[in-house]
Amino acid sequence: MPISSATDYELRDIEDSYAAEQIASLYDAGIVAGDEHGYFHPKRAVTRQEFVAMLNRTLGVKPVASSIVAYSDVPKNSWAYGDVQAAASLGTVNGISASLFQPKRVISREEAAVILVRALADASGSTSAASSLKDGNGISKWAAAHVSAAIENGWMTGYQGNFRPADSLTREETAVLFERIHAVLAAKKATADEPISLGWQYQLSTAQYIEQVKQSNVNTLSPRWFFINKDGSVSDSADASLVQWAHENDKEVWPLFGNRFDSATTHAVLSDAGKRAAMVQTIAQYVEKYNLDGINVDFEGFSPNNRDHFTAFIRELAVALDAHDAVVSVDIPPDTGTDWSDPFDYAKLAEYADYLVVMAYDQHWSGSPKAGSVATLPWMEGVVTKLLDYIPANKLVVGLPFYTREWYTASNAVKSNDLSLPASYQMVQANRGSIWWDAALGQYVSTYNKQGVKYTAWLEDSRSLGRKAVSSHNREVAGLAYWYVGSESSDVWTALNNAIVLKQVRETL
Repeated sequence: MPISSATDYELRDIEDSYAAEQIASLYDAGIVAGDEHGYFHPKRAVTRQEFVAMLNRTLGVKPVASSIVAYSDVPKNSWAYGDVQAAASLGTVNGISASLFQPKRVISREEAAVILVRALADASGSTSAASSLKDGNGISKWAAAHVSAAIENGWMTGYQGNFRPADSLTREETAVLFERIHAVLAAKKATADEPISLGWQYQLSTAQYIEQVKQSNVNTLSPRWFFINKDGSVSDSADASLVQWAHENDKEVWPLFGNRFDSATTHAVLSDAGKRAAMVQTIAQYVEKYNLDGINVDFEGFSPNNRDHFTAFIRELAVALDAHDAVVSVDIPPDTGTDWSDPFDYAKLAEYADYLVVMAYDQHWSGSPKAGSVATLPWMEGVVTKLLDYIPANKLVVGLPFYTREWYTASNAVKSNDLSLPASYQMVQANRGSIWWDAALGQYVSTYNKQGVKYTAWLEDSRSLGRKAVSSHNREVAGLAYWYVGSESSDVWTALNNAIVLKQVRETL
């Protein structure tokens, strides 16, 4: 049930409950509440939506006002919509089917164990704790490992040697369960460093960029300020007011230093030790002049013949910026084994740079001969897993896409249009597109028709990006980066912040 707005009463019906103390504690913490008349109903069975909502509040997970409805039976006007959407974006819940959640159905004990463990831990695969119970044979196979993990962690217990997997959970039982977790979280405040949340600026003025950052969880700003000129000099478009605002708001600034995909100029500068040294000196001067916290090097599309030269440049830049206590981060493509990725010596770059930022998108790029997703979840996970063979996790930042593409065929050729996240949702709605969640890809897919032409879009939203964020944090990477700030929908930030909250909860427990 939703939390009542009434706060001027104590719960009227918990005095005789064995869980009165736990219920009162959770009530004081705003995790549970009574109905509009002040009754908690401790003996009443908990529904699936109530369990998810109480778990979210216990963990500090915020409701997500997603643009796309995950389950048709939890519509946007449902009190539980934000909580169910938040859980879907974290991967802590599944529906009864791809489109149904059955929110008002009473939750069973084994279902509760599965949701709990998905949120708090990785099920080890061991079923020993479950199989040792008197009624262990009655636990569903899909729940056995999760029940074992819930018992081993002390979050759930049996009674007289039985777990009663198919029984419902009462509200007082649920209070005991969540108070155990809440007490631990209250006693052990998260001490882990906040992960990097880097937001690239693109197509926004300084004022617009600041306004977008204010609505986000970005803690590291990367404005597009410095680029190599044809003569080897470095352009300067810095805005000191952005640095001042960032520092006043406890944020860092790592401006982007790019090569504009100019392979010839990049070769001319990198291959000449004198020009390279001059470029390093200029960047170091800019860092000092503008009181920068770091530099984000974004060299793309240059020749593999400059691989060693680029590595030398990063080594030299790292030495120069270390004197200014400034960070060197380097944007890198996925390791595709092609001319696009061959210029990057991942292992060597990881030795010299503070962070490597993998651009984990463009699985299907603009101009690709095949239509497809910008970044499916399995593809992104494969990219990260491969790079972790070369790069320490605490040096890797995973870049996520705040854009998608709609694909169509014209003149017997595959074509695409880039879309921001809000524009993609509007396109689907305006053209009455069909939409479905592809669990294998970890994102929604939509098809629609415009002027007799069929379009397909693999969408990014709070659910798909939340799943990518959780997966990345589970690999203990240094943080996330976003291309680009201003192209997202506002609900995305809540989902991404929830992923950080879940990471911190797991570390605390």
